[in-house]
Amino acid sequence: MQASVLPASLPHERMMLNLALFHILIPIVALASGLLLPLLSLALAGSLISIGWIGWYARYHVFAVDKLKQHSQLAWRHCRWLLYAYAVSAIIMLMGGLISLLQTDSNMASIMLVIFSRLAVVPTLLMVLLLFVLETSALAESRKGN
Repeated sequence: MQASVLPASLPHERMMLNLALFHILIPIVALASGLLLPLLSLALAGSLISIGWIGWYARYHVFAVDKLKQHSQLAWRHCRWLLYAYAVSAIIMLMGGLISLLQTDSNMASIMLVIFSRLAVVPTLLMVLLLFVLETSALAESRKGN
């Protein structure tokens, strides 16, 4: 029984690590240190690698028990939700960039970029909070063997 519980929790643990490390810890360090662009780029790359691993695991791993496959696919579904939030954030940021290009005043252009960069964070941040709750519950269920 114990051998089947651990693999079921593995994708959820990977997702929780992704959320905690790449969406909370590294951005806080980036804001505190002033190395915003390099550290946030590292966080995004690390998150995408982690999401890629979860997707690969859900799709190509051979599971002995159907419950293991279900938990793996649930973690992958949550990863896709995070990718959708990334896409919405990127679209908001692109809109802000385009609107700032249309501004004749350089001060107004920089203000628009700041406003849209703050707005662009919101979809990803809300999704990370939602996924923390969902993944905590899924992790607990996978460790119970459900």
